[in-house]
Formats: sequence, C-alpha cells, structure tokens
Amino acid sequence: MNSEEARTYFVQKGLSYEDIYEGDICVLVMLLNKHVKQAVKANKMSVDTMRMSQKIKSKYKTNGTLKCCYLYINSHYFTQREAISFNPDGFIGFAGWADSGNTQPLIDAFIEWVDYMSEQQRQIN
Repeated sequence: MNSEEARTYFVQKGLSYEDIYEGDICVLVMLLNKHVKQAVKANKMSVDTMRMSQKIKSKYKTNGTLKCCYLYINSHYFTQREAISFNPDGFIGFAGWADSGNTQPLIDAFIEWVDYMSEQQRQIN
C-alpha cells in the first residue's frame, strides 16, 4: 500500500481526527516502533540506524480530540524527520522526504493502527 492508499483506507474505515485522542497516538507510536525495528532487522530500510524519535508535537481540541500531530524518525545522520504527520487541514503525510523502502514500514504501522482504531470505534458504537 502506498501513501495515498493509506489515506484512503483511513477515510474508508470511517475515521477522522474527531476519533483520535492522545492515547490513540501512543498506540500508533508503539506500532511504528515495532514496524521500524522489524524493517531495520530485515534490512528493508536504507540504513540500519532508523528509529522512532521520542519527540511528538501535537495539539488537541478542548474535547480531547486531535487537531494536529507530528511524529518523527531519527537515524545516525539526521534527527527528527517527519515520519507521520496529521496536518491541521486534514492531510495525513508519510515521510515526504523518504523513498518507498523507508516509507513502507511507516505505512504498515499506520494500517495496523487504522484497523485497531476501526475496531475500537465498532466496539463503542
């Protein structure tokens, strides 16, 4: 799945920023860590030093739902490049600086997270 397909999948599952709370972002970060570590171990990323940054820049509405959020990735030769961004205009970005090999683990984690979020929504409704 590519970035555009991942964005479409998010919408097709009936999700929006209104469904995302801070704890949900924590789940996404855990999944990103898992997928990036697996990809590094399997030599699927361009370098074997990729890892998720601990920095998370996010804003939430007064009701606790997401306004915007930026998750970052590090390597031995850069720090805090965009991994996934939830932009204020609703656009979800996936490592715009990276090639498909480096982006794929991020998208895989995002898809797993969308499935998790969709299941959570189903249980609430």
